[in-house]
Amino acid sequence: MAQSPREIQRRIRGIKSTQQITKAMEMVAAVKLTRVRAQAEHSRPYVDKMYTMMSALCTSSYDFSDPLFLERPVSKVMLVVVSSDRGLCGSFNVNVINAAKNFIEEQAGNEVTLLTIGRKAHDSLVRLGHTVDKYYAVPWGEALSTELRSVSTYLMEAFIAERYDRVYLLYSKFVNVLKFNPTLVQYLPIPPLTQAERKKYLRMCTDFIVEPDFESVTNLLGPGYLETRLYQAVIESLASEYAARMVAMRNANDNADEVIGELSLTYNKARQATITRDLIDIIGGVNALKG
Repeated sequence: MAQSPREIQRRIRGIKSTQQITKAMEMVAAVKLTRVRAQAEHSRPYVDKMYTMMSALCTSSYDFSDPLFLERPVSKVMLVVVSSDRGLCGSFNVNVINAAKNFIEEQAGNEVTLLTIGRKAHDSLVRLGHTVDKYYAVPWGEALSTELRSVSTYLMEAFIAERYDRVYLLYSKFVNVLKFNPTLVQYLPIPPLTQAERKKYLRMCTDFIVEPDFESVTNLLGPGYLETRLYQAVIESLASEYAARMVAMRNANDNADEVIGELSLTYNKARQATITRDLIDIIGGVNALKG
């Protein structure tokens, strides 16, 4: 059924109104991305060095019994899934949730419990019938460090109490504005260096000296490393979320421009058709009066 020019104008106004919202959301996401991206990129080298140091301690020949390093037979696994609280960010949440589903399927012989940071992952995984032990909203601003410190403390206490034999982090690692990869890392116990990492970092050394002693160093650095690792995961996820939302809103704006152009063309055609009909009616009436 052909639309009248008035109906087409109403649709154009509605799309322009929506486009104003998507443009505003794109600008907000771009501003937040600039800030969070800088945090993610600047803190990444520090976290990598912390990981290398803690893994090197774990690889040493010291006789230690720090519970944060101890491997034990795996039967109970905790997966920490980091997503977003809101949608409208393309495939960002879908990729993380699919990665979580794949991980759960791979752990078929183990009991998997979930802790979610972000409402989207929580709602989706609960709908799929999985057990979510705890849920946290995505922190922001000054609350970021405080909230994540409490999450890190909870995970350490649960691992030490042997409620879980292994803890993993699943989050989106920010690469660039168009690329962010779901990344799975072992959080607890702190893993040792791989063979390739031993060759790279230890080189010709068979071991190293720890001062003042191993227990003092691990007691100081262990909790700090775990808190920093979780902080970095959430920051990377936030940068990925804002990049995905900015791109999604930009695509929405481009699509709106395309639709508005098509509707404007349709409106002009309908208006010309209306004018043509009116002219035909007028000419027909004039001819009828002359006849």
